Amino acid sequence: FPLTGFIVCEVCGCLYTAETKTKLVKETGKIEDYTYYHCTRKKKDIDCNQRKMITSEDLELQVEKELEKYEILPEFLEWALEGINAKNDKEIEDRSKIYEMQHKSLVEAQSQLEQPTKMRYRKLITDETFIKERDELEVKINQLKGKLRETEARAERWLELTEKTFKFASYARKDFLVGNIEKKKEIAISLGQKASTKNGQLHIEPNEWFQPIKKDYPALKKEYTRLELNKQPMNTSKNRALRSVRARWLGSWDSNPGPTGYTYP
Repeated sequence: FPLTGFIVCEVCGCLYTAETKTKLVKETGKIEDYTYYHCTRKKKDIDCNQRKMITSEDLELQVEKELEKYEILPEFLEWALEGINAKNDKEIEDRSKIYEMQHKSLVEAQSQLEQPTKMRYRKLITDETFIKERDELEVKINQLKGKLRETEARAERWLELTEKTFKFASYARKDFLVGNIEKKKEIAISLGQKASTKNGQLHIEPNEWFQPIKKDYPALKKEYTRLELNKQPMNTSKNRALRSVRARWLGSWDSNPGPTGYTYP
């Protein structure tokens, strides 16, 4: 049951579960298996009225419709990846500057740690003062080391997570249609952190990094399609219009990249 474990009932808050029932189809005389999802209604202190069972076909169709909202054309994926790589070069440059400053601060803190030790040996400070200054500097050094580790992984993590968002938008719907149980569950969970249902209707609150696609992509896709269907050959005006679509597309997500847990082909 690929859609169990994360869909909750909007009335009582209980998880949805699934079961398979066997029925005799009178028209064909064959015995068929049908899978249904329904609320567990485990909270006895809440009178849950959600007794309607949803077929697996209906529920998966609703998930597919949600995925369709964030599906992008191959051209928009290509533009996004080009923009990501260009921005990644700037990200690496910025990271290098930050890394140098952090490393300098770490070296200075480590140098400062030597001073109390020398002063203690010379009996210029008490043991209590030495321990206090040493502990404070060690805390500072550990914090600086942690920041250095974060900086080292910053560009690589940004590139990986942003690519995943747009590859999800390109491939997830298709993979959901043909995927196995594990793949369907992985995709559905990656779409949003909160999924609920009431009266047979599924509601998924999408992860925030999909919002620019939902908000800006439909209008840009419509304009791009109109330009592509235009029978006129490429000219200055048409080329300028396409560049404008590309620029607005990159600008719509530039400040809001994000991760998904979904892995891609």
